Amino acid sequence: QGAERDLAAAQSRLSKFKDQLMEVKTNREYQAMQHEIETAQNDVRAREDRVLEIMIEADELAAQVRRAEAEHAAVEREVAGERVAIDREVEQLKIELDRTAAERQALVAEIAPLSLAIFEQVARGRKGVAVAEARGGLCTICHVRLRPQVFNDVRRNDSIIQCDSCHRILYFDADAAAPPPPREPEA
Repeated sequence: QGAERDLAAAQSRLSKFKDQLMEVKTNREYQAMQHEIETAQNDVRAREDRVLEIMIEADELAAQVRRAEAEHAAVEREVAGERVAIDREVEQLKIELDRTAAERQALVAEIAPLSLAIFEQVARGRKGVAVAEARGGLCTICHVRLRPQVFNDVRRNDSIIQCDSCHRILYFDADAAAPPPPREPEA
């Protein structure tokens, strides 16, 4: 707008000079007026060129804005799709959480209160990890060697036995400890 305003002012000045050209009386005034008209015409051309440059820049910027808006719309659609997927996943996780909580309540009802109290105390003190596997005579969490009699008691899996070092409840997985079956020699 400012460039267009400046162009209009330069054009009116040029028009004024052309009107004044008819009123000059001497050759010297005529040459001076011609010089002023030429200067005004150059000024008008320069301002017209600048207006054209601004218009071209505006067109380029408008095209960039359209491209950016299209990209923005595509990203918004993608985000909306992801949001829907995340909402579905959250709903599924809530359902699974409710189901797991109900299963836990059913299992808790079957556990002896003393055993449950030991489990909850160890879980609070060990960031939720209250149970550890005993394998090869070691606690698999703290890697401390168990006394042979303690390891044998753990292998029976018939009572609650805690690691002497980390105090987690130990269990023994007979399937994991069984050696692989011997391979038959190839004939």
